[in-house]
Amino acid sequence: MRNRKRLIIGLIVGVVVFATAFGMAASLGGLTSDSLGADDQTVGTCDSNGVSTSYTTDYSSAAPAGFKVVAVTVAGIADTCDGKTIEVALTGSGGTLIEEQTATVPTAAGTSVTLTFSDADSLAEAVTGVHVMISGTP
Repeated sequence: MRNRKRLIIGLIVGVVVFATAFGMAASLGGLTSDSLGADDQTVGTCDSNGVSTSYTTDYSSAAPAGFKVVAVTVAGIADTCDGKTIEVALTGSGGTLIEEQTATVPTAAGTSVTLTFSDADSLAEAVTGVHVMISGTP
């Protein structure tokens, strides 16, 4: 009798926990083109043909000494991205984040943005990738 009562209480608690978790997930809200949530939606792009990146390096004797990435220029940004936020992340081995910077895409024809990096650990030899994200509303 006791085991049966424990089983029933356990089932009731399980159902309550599941219902609560499901309700919380549903309350996260849906996706929009400007935010992420708990839903599926196609997120449009302001630049359909992509961008190009180039690096500026400079030697620093500060530890660790060596050539460091001091700036990344993102060029070929479409005019439809004007006023949006651009984020550039430098990554290293295994995709680990080295440093990231953000700026606002200026309103100009043939837009390019140069972001300055100052982290003492951004040795050029350690940078294996650059990731660019343009998001938000102008």
